[in-house]
Amino acid sequence: MRTRIIVSCVVMLIALNGVVLAKSWRVAGAIVHMRQDEYEAAIKLLEADVAESPDNAEAWAYLGDAYAHESEFMKAADAWSRAEEIYSRKNKKKKIDKILQSREFFWSQAFNAGHEHLARALSFNNPEFVPEEGETRAGALDKAEEGFVATYHVFDAHPKTLFMLGLVYEEKANYYGELDAEEAVDVTEYDLDTGAAAQRRVKAGEYADEMWDKVLDTYEMAVGAKRADMSGPNWDEKTPPGEYLRKVVNSCLRLEKYERALAVIDPLLEEKPGDMMLLNAKAAVLNKLGRVDEAIATYQVVAETTEDPKIKGEVLGEIASYYLKKEYEGRDPKKAIEFLEQALEFTPDDYRIYINLGKAYGEIGEYEKGKEYLRKGQELYEQQ
Repeated sequence: MRTRIIVSCVVMLIALNGVVLAKSWRVAGAIVHMRQDEYEAAIKLLEADVAESPDNAEAWAYLGDAYAHESEFMKAADAWSRAEEIYSRKNKKKKIDKILQSREFFWSQAFNAGHEHLARALSFNNPEFVPEEGETRAGALDKAEEGFVATYHVFDAHPKTLFMLGLVYEEKANYYGELDAEEAVDVTEYDLDTGAAAQRRVKAGEYADEMWDKVLDTYEMAVGAKRADMSGPNWDEKTPPGEYLRKVVNSCLRLEKYERALAVIDPLLEEKPGDMMLLNAKAAVLNKLGRVDEAIATYQVVAETTEDPKIKGEVLGEIASYYLKKEYEGRDPKKAIEFLEQALEFTPDDYRIYINLGKAYGEIGEYEKGKEYLRKGQELYEQQ
């Protein structure tokens, strides 16, 4: 009753002052409801208004705000987009800027909620973490996914949203991968296109595999959004495009999709030819593809480029290990010795280098020298 009186007063005051109504009576009433946090009532009025007057940009804009307050972010985004489209035709830049402010506000709210739940899910790995009553790692991950899916609709395909969703899916893959593969689990999923939640029962191992595929797909979407240079609140300036691509590469390696990994790595290396992580990843991928000569050549670039003695020693040792592999056509114990002795200059305490030297010298008939290196390697191993 009180609300009806207020709405009537608002309409009467406008009429008595002889002002041309900028707002319909429904929009005026909806504003009153929204100021009292009565968003369901506001939505009913605004939905009726846009049904009757589909070109009322103001009604669409307020409807977007009302939907967002009810966490119906997909509907909110659609309503805001309708308002922006109408305002654009009328060249109402200030009105469009106001809608952008609404998007930014609700994006931040949903994003922060997702981030907080992801942080809590990760805290379960900390033995000192005390969860709230009834809180579970899986439940926190579900809430994190819900928050980030919501942000996806406020700003379509925002790169930071997709990057964080990739992290959530990665954590889900790890969590369910730790369970017995045959264990039946109830999982909650949020559809990225509709925002709808659905529950289903599935084996933990199968679900972990599904999540890894989802991880890769989501990171690739994030890369596409980042390259499109989308703008928005909390723009991800601190995370360079290379970090997005690294996530794609790591996911490809995890899923053994090596050709797909190379398609990401090679363009990156053209931009940053000395990137150690990318070079190491490429060498590992080439090895998995059986292109050992190319893998060795790539590792040699790393050894020549890096200034870190530990990395140089490890890479030289890795090169040597290829020359000791029986399945490698270019197998050559003497070349292995050459690289291993170089590696010793940089990592003199690496027991693996001594053991491989022992094996290599034994193969070329220098048994005493081989035994000496093997003893040294055993001593270093036992000291660890």
